[in-house]
Amino acid sequence: MVRPGADADVAVAAGIDALVSDQPWQPDSLSRYFNHESHCHALVLEQSGDVWGFLIYVLVLDEASVDNVAVLPEAQGMGYGRLLLDTALQQMQALGAVRCMLEVRESNVAARGLYEKRGFQLDGRRRDYYKTAEGREDALLMSRRW
Repeated sequence: MVRPGADADVAVAAGIDALVSDQPWQPDSLSRYFNHESHCHALVLEQSGDVWGFLIYVLVLDEASVDNVAVLPEAQGMGYGRLLLDTALQQMQALGAVRCMLEVRESNVAARGLYEKRGFQLDGRRRDYYKTAEGREDALLMSRRW
C-alpha cells in the first residue's frame, strides 16, 4: 500500500536510503518532505505495517521534480519502485503538474529503464555530478510531460 509519508516515517526512510545510496539523505533533509513543507511531498510503501520504500518530490506551480526513490534491497525488483513512481505521477497530475523532471545516475540501468517505460526522455547530463568509490559519475537529466 502506498500512503502519504508522515513525520514518524523519517527515521525509517533515512535508514532505507542509507542501505541503498552512496550518499544517503540525512533525516533533517528528509523531514521537510515528510512534513509536507513548502511544496514538498512524500509517499511511503508500506507492507505488513512496515515501510519498505519511499519517494519524495517537489511540486511548484505546474512542474514537479522527483528528488529521491528508495526501496529496501531485499524488496527491489518486485515492482515497488514502479508502484511508488506511478502513484506519485498520478498525484502530481491531479495536483496540476504538466511536467515532471528527475536526475538519475548513469549507471543505474534499472531506474533508467523504469523511467523510460513511464515516458521520461533524456534531456541532458550533469558531468561528474555524483561521487562514487572510484571517482565521479554523470547524472542523466530526464523529464516527461502529460
